[in-house]
Amino acid sequence: MTLTKIGYVACLLACSTYVHANTPSPELTWSLGIATISQDQGYIDVGNETNLIPIVGLQYGNFSLLGPRASYQFFANQTLEISAIANLRFDGYEQADSDIFKGMEDRDMSFDAGIEAEIDTQFGEFGVEFTHDISSTHKGYELSASYGVPFMLNNGRIMPYIGANYQSDDLVDYYFGVMQNETFSTRQFYQPGATTSFEIGVNSTWMFNKKHMIKADISYLSYGSDIKDSPLIDKSGSAQILVGYAYVF
Repeated sequence: MTLTKIGYVACLLACSTYVHANTPSPELTWSLGIATISQDQGYIDVGNETNLIPIVGLQYGNFSLLGPRASYQFFANQTLEISAIANLRFDGYEQADSDIFKGMEDRDMSFDAGIEAEIDTQFGEFGVEFTHDISSTHKGYELSASYGVPFMLNNGRIMPYIGANYQSDDLVDYYFGVMQNETFSTRQFYQPGATTSFEIGVNSTWMFNKKHMIKADISYLSYGSDIKDSPLIDKSGSAQILVGYAYVF
């Protein structure tokens, strides 16, 4: 089972944002490390998976390359930042991942691009992101919104947050649907529509001696109804725990 976009990209962003926000532009900054992500996506007979992934971050001026995610900030003031983004979506599965997938076509990762905005207010941090598949894999789009309240500490920060994630019918159908030629006695035809999932979690980032960074997060994603009703899914959501370390050069 491939690691989901949620886990991998969230790790890269979280492990890089704190450093980049405290680095004067246009100085070149990069970080390297490793993280452990444990999660259960809810697919039948797959269960909890633990993955070791690299943490790679690079930033120069307004350009950032964070593993499979690139962004270019083209507008910024004291409260608002707007960036063009592109990233790999690490969703999908192969037949060998579980018996429930036997006789089905593999679902591949995609390359998505779009725009994001971050708003910093006295009430907390708001984020909005829109991405669309430009690789013609799932041919859909995703719109996400989030709100978090950061608490600054001596060596880092902790931020509880909530979020909503709207996925189009093409995207949901590709990763959670069952085509007519994939039906089986225990797997009926299923063509889901667009749906909205909700997330709650806590992010924490700790910085020591300006070189050593530790990341510890926990979150839960509650699936929308069209994902929960899929014959491939037997859980109502996905829980995730992330712990990582990075060295800043």
